[in-house]
Amino acid sequence: MNQLSAEALEVLKRLCAAYAAQPFDEGKEERWRPTTLCRAEQKLAMNELRRAGLLTARHKILGEKLYQIPVEQLLVLEQEFFPYQPEFIEGYSVNLSMEAGAGLAADLFRALLFIAREGLPLTAKGIIHKKNLNRLAAQLSFQEKHLAGLSMGTPSNEMDTLSASLVVDIMLCLGLITRLKTGYRLAKDMLGRWLQLPETRMTDILYGIVIHRFGSIGPADQHFRCLISSPAFLTEKWTALPELLDWMANMNLTGTFARKELEQSSLNWLRCLTGFGWCELGSTPEGIQCFRWTAAKPKLMYSSESFPDAVAEHSNDQFIVQPDFEVLIPPDVLYTVRWVLAECAELLQTDTMWSFRLTREMLVHASERGMPPEEVIAWIKDHALGDLPSVVELSLEQWGKSIGRTSLSEVILLTCQTEEDGAAIAAHPRLQDSLKRIGPLHFLVSPESVEQMRKELFLAGLAPSRMIGGREEEVNADWTSFHQQAETEQDVYSLPVLNAELRLLHSGNPFLNLPVISPEQEEDILLGGENVPQIWSKEWRHYHSSTAEKVMEQGLKWGIKVRFSLKDQMLDFIPSRIKGNPWKVAGYLLYNDGETVEEIELTPEDWKEMKLVIPKRRRNSSSAEPSDYGMIEKSTDFGRTLT
Repeated sequence: MNQLSAEALEVLKRLCAAYAAQPFDEGKEERWRPTTLCRAEQKLAMNELRRAGLLTARHKILGEKLYQIPVEQLLVLEQEFFPYQPEFIEGYSVNLSMEAGAGLAADLFRALLFIAREGLPLTAKGIIHKKNLNRLAAQLSFQEKHLAGLSMGTPSNEMDTLSASLVVDIMLCLGLITRLKTGYRLAKDMLGRWLQLPETRMTDILYGIVIHRFGSIGPADQHFRCLISSPAFLTEKWTALPELLDWMANMNLTGTFARKELEQSSLNWLRCLTGFGWCELGSTPEGIQCFRWTAAKPKLMYSSESFPDAVAEHSNDQFIVQPDFEVLIPPDVLYTVRWVLAECAELLQTDTMWSFRLTREMLVHASERGMPPEEVIAWIKDHALGDLPSVVELSLEQWGKSIGRTSLSEVILLTCQTEEDGAAIAAHPRLQDSLKRIGPLHFLVSPESVEQMRKELFLAGLAPSRMIGGREEEVNADWTSFHQQAETEQDVYSLPVLNAELRLLHSGNPFLNLPVISPEQEEDILLGGENVPQIWSKEWRHYHSSTAEKVMEQGLKWGIKVRFSLKDQMLDFIPSRIKGNPWKVAGYLLYNDGETVEEIELTPEDWKEMKLVIPKRRRNSSSAEPSDYGMIEKSTDFGRTLT
């Protein structure tokens, strides 16, 4: 921002205070125009901001124009224009009123486990079964009390499953699950990349999704969220909420929000952060509401592109196996290890120290998922810190002996319409090992032979439908062999670009779906110049009253300044209204100190010489001066251009 002109910086500061990153209609910027700038100068300043990527313009459906400060720029602008240094509460205790949850990354892990084990089927109407949402919600540490008051497009009769709907929506945003016709399944490649991230990186990504997807788009709420996200708010330090809100009001950051409304919406947001394990709420003995960040405070980032070296942080793959079969997970253990352990052990808790329990049932579960007992035991021994307790190892081996002695196999039935077709298929030379005939019209097909069988029958003109048993084939979402890939090097995780229709909750910013408009050419800011005499802006002249009125009308039409000789000074004037007969002009007189502005009404007898002042394009330079103007220097097809 050091390259911006002083005018552009002032316009940006005012727009940021008024709208934060909320879109606003063209024309509304006028109410925030600095008194020392004319309309044309403000347009040039906004063009400068658009070229610098600090302001975006888009077309609405009917052609109207919308402006918005890009949300990814908001935190930087807040720190530049509205730096806040909190005064932390010291000297006496704060009563804790709402403690932090287990953490959104941990809750997301539980939700992914739930989908891996039980799936998330859809009804015939394409919505998730209510009973499944209820069961998923029971897995999560954040509940309705943490989310009440947030605007996420959820009907009141579905608030009891809002936590489940929210975590499904987040998984879709992260690309960790995909929607099939019958339900949601894990996206194994994306899941593998996600699990390789350190928990701090997961938290940063999750915070970026939460703050921009589920927070209100109201300017005051956006200011509040960005302010408390700044590094000035230290972890484990209590801050008084009323003090921060008072400061926001003094800085004109509260907009049209009444004080009670802003306080309530701020508390709603803080409760949400508390549910996700990032904040805690409390009050002083005098009843003053307070909040503080936990040690898990995330950094506000806008995409995973901000941290390409996410796996470079120190991590650990060792856990502690207790003689009582409990497995303790130190905080720095990667989620890949936790995920594989969840295949063969029961997840007990996901607080500061995660814990699992080794059981026979989970050993059977792992075997069914493609991880036989001998592999489980070897893997646990490799990752156990110290020796695996002998009582645990002996029990695992004993349990393993009774697993896998019998098995069930899944086969698919191929049915022919005629015995002639059945005979042709039975005689096919390349299908002898893929099919087993059990009748004139029927063959058994093993699942692993389906694609080969389909290819050969297609070439023979006998291709079967993609439907199997009345449903379309689905990608296998099982975690077979996941333990063999989980700790191998994979691509770094990055947020996917998803179709908004795939997301579960009706949240987010619809502005982003509108087409972007490139910055206007500066010539377009002054329209209709072909019939305006160049002399009006090139030379000092004393004009007859009727001509002076036309000059002033042109300045008003273009939204530019008129410079004239008044009070023995050469002053600039911004006309705002012409009235009466004989005519008068009302507007703002700018004195040469660059600060004093006088609202005044003048007659043509009040000044002598005059001319129009054409503002030139501001160059992105910190050396630009507030009064840097340029006259029309070159001719164009309509008579003038800007220099």
